Amino acid sequence: MHLTDRYPSTRKLIACLCLIGFTIVCGPASLSAAEPYEAFLTKHCVRCHGPQKIERDLRIDQLSRNFNTGADVHLWAEIVERINSGEMPPADEPQPTTDEIEAVVQQLDSRIREGRAARMAARPPVAHYRLSRQEYQNTVYDLLGVRYDPAKPGELNADTLWHGFERIGSQLSLSPSHVERYYRAAETVLSRAFPAKPVAARTVRKTAADLRYNGGKQQQEYLDHFGIKRPLRDLIFPGRLQQAFRPHWFSPGGPELSGLYRARMQVSGIRPPGGQIPHLRIGKRLAENSNEGLVELDILAPEDKPQIIEFEVFLEMPVSLDFKVVATNIIDRQKGGHYRNALASPLYIFTHSSETQLLNPTAPKMFDENGNGIFSFVLLDWIEWEGPLESEAERARRQDLLPPDDASLADVTAHLQHFAELAWRRPVADGELKHYLQAYQAERAAGENVLSAYQVALLGVLTSRNFTYLVEGDTQPRARLTDWELASRLSYFLWSSMPDQRLFTAARKGELTGEGLTAQVDRMLSDDRINRFIDDFPRQWLQLHRLGMFPPDIKLYPDYDVWLEASMHAEAVQYFREVFMKNLALDEFIKSDWTMANPRLCEFYGLPEPKTSGFQRVSLQPEDHRGGLLTMGAVLGLTSDGTRHRPVHRGVWLSEAIFGKTPPPPPANVDPIEPNPPDSPKATIRQKLAAHAANANCAACHRNIDPLGLAFDQFNAIGQWRTHERVEKGTGGDPLVDPSGKLPDGRQFANAEEFKQLLLDDRDRFLQAFVEHLCTYGLRRVLTVDDREDIQKIVKQAKQKHYRLKDIVRAVALSDIMQKR
Repeated sequence: MHLTDRYPSTRKLIACLCLIGFTIVCGPASLSAAEPYEAFLTKHCVRCHGPQKIERDLRIDQLSRNFNTGADVHLWAEIVERINSGEMPPADEPQPTTDEIEAVVQQLDSRIREGRAARMAARPPVAHYRLSRQEYQNTVYDLLGVRYDPAKPGELNADTLWHGFERIGSQLSLSPSHVERYYRAAETVLSRAFPAKPVAARTVRKTAADLRYNGGKQQQEYLDHFGIKRPLRDLIFPGRLQQAFRPHWFSPGGPELSGLYRARMQVSGIRPPGGQIPHLRIGKRLAENSNEGLVELDILAPEDKPQIIEFEVFLEMPVSLDFKVVATNIIDRQKGGHYRNALASPLYIFTHSSETQLLNPTAPKMFDENGNGIFSFVLLDWIEWEGPLESEAERARRQDLLPPDDASLADVTAHLQHFAELAWRRPVADGELKHYLQAYQAERAAGENVLSAYQVALLGVLTSRNFTYLVEGDTQPRARLTDWELASRLSYFLWSSMPDQRLFTAARKGELTGEGLTAQVDRMLSDDRINRFIDDFPRQWLQLHRLGMFPPDIKLYPDYDVWLEASMHAEAVQYFREVFMKNLALDEFIKSDWTMANPRLCEFYGLPEPKTSGFQRVSLQPEDHRGGLLTMGAVLGLTSDGTRHRPVHRGVWLSEAIFGKTPPPPPANVDPIEPNPPDSPKATIRQKLAAHAANANCAACHRNIDPLGLAFDQFNAIGQWRTHERVEKGTGGDPLVDPSGKLPDGRQFANAEEFKQLLLDDRDRFLQAFVEHLCTYGLRRVLTVDDREDIQKIVKQAKQKHYRLKDIVRAVALSDIMQKR
């Protein structure tokens, strides 16, 4: 968000600052002749935003003139920006001279700067930033080598989002329900880190006969009768869930152990001519014929040349995994339960598409006369599970954390202090452990052994605010972070987790300055844990959580399925990864001649089908109408609803993500856009918006928002290219789409490609907004006007580095703002 758009409580006041090129007007409330800028406000602003007339619910005469408190300073900074850019007063009002503009800008800017020290001194001396669920998961893994899923139902509460960001400290409160769940989570983590009995991995192998036919003895006799030597195969088809993992395989009658499991399976696929590549989704069952994908696999191997696929997946027990083929030509849409019931019957035997004499004669037809599949299938020959797995590196994280069985109190104290320093990410004074040691002694007095009693103390450490929060500051106010605090800020920025030992050592030695800081940041950028940043930041910046929030109507969009949605989400992240790893310029986010796609996306976008599965860089041609983030299915889909595209929502998203400006909410009691009447000519959403925006209360904002979204009107609700807008009701044919428009500054564009070029012409605005997004993510707070100078320093460095992404992230990590409280 823009620096002055980061206060939800001031949205009403910002209502007149409507995005790009809004009409801001001002007027002083208690005019003071002592302030020279008041004359300008009286002359040019009070007429529309004073006691007699209050446009957009804003009276600038009531804004605080006390620049030391910061109550309205962010609004004054926005006023300065708009006056200086010539965007106010509006064109139909008397215009100030150049000298008047220069004078008022200097006067207001001077007041803002003068009050900065007082505003900074008024900040609380200590700040707390709770770890997000993802950060908690990463931290317990890096601390103890333990895998734990905080998003599992019944575990940690979901994080409150702010414009897509899930780590803003002011949003992450701690309720009584949180406290109880954190205790249960810590107990789970410790039980996995220090189990009562050693955990050994086991291997279980099941053939298709085991999975599908309960051992297959009767069916094998049937095959022998026909002289068929091929083994039984499990045929997995769209609309049917096949259970292929049961926890009791590993622990019959015993505990079900959560952990990392490795699977190997032999599979192949049957693909109808011109049909979809068989896609296998492995996940937990949610409802009838629906599951949550944990593993996604495109099966390219043909029936006669099966392939062995290996993957690893973390499983929180108890769980049963279902295997399902995802395809848009789902059987259930055409034949209903007839297919499902017949093919799920144990009488249905399958070995090979050529051996049709074995197929159940009462079952629906699965192959045509030439032996081609009518639907996309996956054939499973066998599957092997091994787990739970634990690496030497994971076990090493817990080395020397437990005291010996005969430890003295001094030994226990030393061990607990060492663990607390790791968990709390800073030096720990003896007095801070007093209560935890008392709990340990109470357990010992009650008859518990050393290890059991010690784990009670560990539980206290893991449920302390010092673990669940990043704590910055002291009772005595200070402006800058300590090296320990900086180490944590950097690690949670770049790794979404705690510092490693090398970063701890640098903090302990006071080496997080100058060349020492640069060396650590460069090392962190090259570490594999940077993949957490690559996964987390674009997901939050682009608000990808909104994708699929309104599932598309399958009758209107039959090409949409859960695998396409997952592929769209992954495309945005993989694209960011490519730009980051190759240190490409930010321009690639706006316009490019390539994207990252898998076979499902290539099919959806109409691109040549790749020869291998997974995501890969794919070249684009102008006729593909893609390139950059703005024409990705994910972005176009998350700004739509389940039935139609929403130009206003697309415009709002673009304003926030690309320009860093959040528009005000719509006025109350504004009528929604109505469906097209059956007896009226078919009208586009654009035409209806034009009538909608005629409302005086809506016109100002729509004038600035709508062009940003209408530029992409040639893409429907799921991101498909089109030339006509589909209108369900009304007379006449579907109307042509018009993606042209004009920006508030007068620049015109004919379509999305021309609009992208205009955005590239404004790359410095995008750069500043992107730096602000990075700083919001890294600092875990909303930005203020007092951060403006620090942001500009980073922007200047980024321009010198030719706008390259990794260089920008590096500049933020090394910036002065990252070292300040």
